[in-house]
Amino acid sequence: MASSCYETDRHCRRVASLARSVAEDMGADRVICESLESAALEHQNFRLSRLRKNHFVLPGTAGMILHRFADGTNDFGAAIESAAAILRACDALDESAEFAAYEAQQLTAAIRDFMADAGQWPHEVESALRHLVPPAIQIAPGEKLPVLPSAASALLRLQSETVSAAELAGVAEQDPVFAKRLLGLANSATFGPPNEIRSIRDAVLRIGVPLAHKALVAASIGPLFASAKLRAIWRHSQEIAAIAHELAPQCGCHPHEGWLAGLLHDIGLLIFASQSAADCSREEAWRHAGFPRVYTETIVWGVDHATAGADLLAKWNVPSDLVEAVRYHAAPELSDSPLAALLYIANAIDRQVMDAGEGGEPEPLASRFRLATALSVTNLPASVVESFSRESQIFAIAC
Repeated sequence: MASSCYETDRHCRRVASLARSVAEDMGADRVICESLESAALEHQNFRLSRLRKNHFVLPGTAGMILHRFADGTNDFGAAIESAAAILRACDALDESAEFAAYEAQQLTAAIRDFMADAGQWPHEVESALRHLVPPAIQIAPGEKLPVLPSAASALLRLQSETVSAAELAGVAEQDPVFAKRLLGLANSATFGPPNEIRSIRDAVLRIGVPLAHKALVAASIGPLFASAKLRAIWRHSQEIAAIAHELAPQCGCHPHEGWLAGLLHDIGLLIFASQSAADCSREEAWRHAGFPRVYTETIVWGVDHATAGADLLAKWNVPSDLVEAVRYHAAPELSDSPLAALLYIANAIDRQVMDAGEGGEPEPLASRFRLATALSVTNLPASVVESFSRESQIFAIAC
């Protein structure tokens, strides 16, 4: 019951934000906008009270909107009728988004299908909805897409099982940033006895070839996330990579593949970060209103970062299993990829340690259903989300 109430509250808050935005786009006056928002916040309680034949009172204009929303017979005038139509439309839009996961449908497809039927609403409401939700992908043309650094491309081609310490040392010695990264790790408390390491080759040997390879791959991709607003995303990506690396053997995945999938899973956010400041601000405003990231991206750009990122990785000729994992990491119910499911679980684990009151992301739609699906695909126990340990050395390179 608590879970159901929580989901209902999130739905009502999203509907309230959608409804107010549509009303403001239509030029409704302030009283109607505020009353519509209040009505939206209570519309599910109102439905429940009518179902149970309880007495529900919301005074003033908001109460009148709710009565018209529920197809009451009272005539409250054109403004109330219009507000009730907005509430019905926004309620239906959010329900389409919510139920997409349970119907194994991509969110973009669910919203596209909803918009295809938008003609059922009054013309002014339909127009405002179409202004709110883009009819097609709005992503920048191909020449603005990020380019994979040549060093990263070369390192990704090296097999972590067969690459030698000498090969990695040779790569690191050609780049001061790489050299500094390996020496810093080798002399950190995690890896070292007190004696200082000054040789790159000795650094690789102290860290170990597999971890040194990962550190160099991360150091080569990290500059793509150099801006201030992308640094937090990069730290998160490295954290997810480390979690996926540790859990991969338990679900039949190779640890290095799990790590690499985690490192690349949010690469699509680079594309959105290069969009217009106005669109970026609009996307951020929706998230601050309580909309999950994938939902806001679909509203603003017509595509989510998982899809955009997978398409970018395909252009970079990244192996297809990694592309699929990135494409479905936010919707594991749409794929039988254990890597995609592993990424969803890793993100769920990471959310456990984030303070939602201080910049934490709103919880994804259908999160409990999706987590259960991901656990089923990977055969991991539900307890892994609560009891995961971060003591492995792999977390030392996530910085």
